[in-house]
Amino acid sequence: MATLASRHPAAHADRWFFSSTALLMLGLVFIGFAPSYYLSGIVEPPPGLKPATTLVHVHALLFSGWMLLFVLQTQLVAWRRTDLHRLLGMIGFVMLPAMIVIATVSALHSVHRAAGPPMIPPLTFLAVPLLDIPVFALLIGGALANRRTPQMHKRLMFIAMIGMMSPAIGRMPLPPPFVGPVAIFVLPDLFLFALVLFDLMTMGRVHRATLWGGLLLVSSQILRVLIWETESWLAFARWASGLVA
Repeated sequence: MATLASRHPAAHADRWFFSSTALLMLGLVFIGFAPSYYLSGIVEPPPGLKPATTLVHVHALLFSGWMLLFVLQTQLVAWRRTDLHRLLGMIGFVMLPAMIVIATVSALHSVHRAAGPPMIPPLTFLAVPLLDIPVFALLIGGALANRRTPQMHKRLMFIAMIGMMSPAIGRMPLPPPFVGPVAIFVLPDLFLFALVLFDLMTMGRVHRATLWGGLLLVSSQILRVLIWETESWLAFARWASGLVA
């Protein structure tokens, strides 16, 4: 009885953490993209904003839909509707390949539109979205492969969503110390820090999905900063972006 009783507070904390952080992620995405997309024409757009193309609209539709699906899935688990959660999860299998293709093409097109942060040259910045795609795919793929192991599944999915915070937070009007790599990598990684703390508080250890998924995410971020100004990367970025010129 004591063991069963101890599980209930942990399960409640589990549902609360993932459902509330998902809503926070959704709020940050809306705030970050409101001036340039969601509230375009209603609020003042950022300076130098390029008109949205058909590709931009398709990208926004897919990734906004994924964000909403992620939030809905966490809420369904919190409401203990795992039957609907599993049913809607099939949508993820369909969306993932399309998202990978559209994200890749959009990243390459962004070089010609100079759609990245103004303080980072387009060829340099291409390392951020282009290398985020395989990391996102690996984490989501791992989460879907472990969908019958809830603690693995939800953590890998959560860490994959952290990468989606970079474009949103990077578009926010932040003070100078927080722009550039800090906004793109460090601030989104606060979600990973929160997950580590949650693991320690609820399990007394860092879950292996948090550990390995977090290491994959952070090491990929460090790699991007290390290579994005090298001649090898710039030559590759110039060639790759030329494929969609």
